[in-house]
Amino acid sequence: MEQFWSELDEILKQGENNQDSALNSINVYIKFVSDFKDKYPECETEFMHCCYKLLVSSIYQNFSDRIIEHVIQHAAKKTDVKELCVLYNILFLAGRENKCIFKRMVNEQERNFVSKLKDHIESKDGGKLQQISIKLLFEICRVQRLSSDELDLIDELFLNHLLDLVEKTRDDEDETFNYSVICLILSFNEQFMLAAMSQEEEECDDWNPNTVLRVLGERIGSSKTFSENVIFMLNRTVDHNIQMLILKLLYEIFTTPETYEYFYTNDLRVLIDVFIRELYDLPEESEALRHTYLRVLYPLIINTQLSQHRYKQHQIYSLLLDLIGTSMKQQFKPISPTTKRLVDRCLMTEYLNDIAPPRKCGNEIKRTPTPNALVMRMDTAKDTNSSNGNGFTVEVVIDGVKSM
Repeated sequence: MEQFWSELDEILKQGENNQDSALNSINVYIKFVSDFKDKYPECETEFMHCCYKLLVSSIYQNFSDRIIEHVIQHAAKKTDVKELCVLYNILFLAGRENKCIFKRMVNEQERNFVSKLKDHIESKDGGKLQQISIKLLFEICRVQRLSSDELDLIDELFLNHLLDLVEKTRDDEDETFNYSVICLILSFNEQFMLAAMSQEEEECDDWNPNTVLRVLGERIGSSKTFSENVIFMLNRTVDHNIQMLILKLLYEIFTTPETYEYFYTNDLRVLIDVFIRELYDLPEESEALRHTYLRVLYPLIINTQLSQHRYKQHQIYSLLLDLIGTSMKQQFKPISPTTKRLVDRCLMTEYLNDIAPPRKCGNEIKRTPTPNALVMRMDTAKDTNSSNGNGFTVEVVIDGVKSM
């Protein structure tokens, strides 16, 4: 084993002289790791260390830009499974440190990277190549808007395959793979939301441009693991980016008539508990996320089964009053107009009719929500409403009133 690590060090040292020798060493390094992948790295952690070892080497520090381009080119052309595992993991680790690398992977359309990753994910062989392909495609979707041709690849057959993977792995002791598939589906939903704004489709009553929503609507009752784990992830994650992705999907579900009752009633009750906790606990600087929770809360309590059950009605009422400083609790911070408006919308619902006094909303916002109101656009400015922090800006349009 010591000889294996020594060999890796020696290969990297041989490429320190110039760019050509560096690229040659990279080729030898990748081939060496892939040839001995099943023998010497005794666990996944050691294999990842092999990949990361290249990124902290002196030749990478000296020629990083050219090396990444070289690795991307090889990853686009190679077909050997073991070599691709090494190449993809190098790109994944490098991209986590520099998000621009994920963009570079798909900037040149002739590389067909999205199509290639999709093929690996759909492969019946599964394994490590499928797992890293899922993680890579998720990261790409977080930082790069897919082209219309790439989005066409995310069809019903592919989404059903992903949802089937979620169901098949529900009892796996390691939940990582199950959650990574769910995160990929969440990122696809965001991509369709982006496309919905820019594409001028002919209106059709029985056609939903969001393929994720259409597939979920057709699988009501047969994607129990997906629905349960989405709520479980929202309940457990501290990553605001993942929370935002989940909330965007929930908003789409609760504002699309075909999916109003996608979740079981007990799951919706758990969701209400999560909302109450998060809206109380979110720090002051997370106002954008707090607003998103409020935007989702509105259709959640008026369009789903909860409109009949009115679960934790009094707690929701108290929460809303606390958020705008009209409860008995002291309020030292000024309330933003957006928070006030979003809270007022919830207070005016029938859900709270029998415990809340009549209220007027100065913005003349109606009680009926505008379906699919989360409209997203790409912007060069970084925005805190983004699920990724890399340029996805969320613009919310509720009954004709825009808010950020």
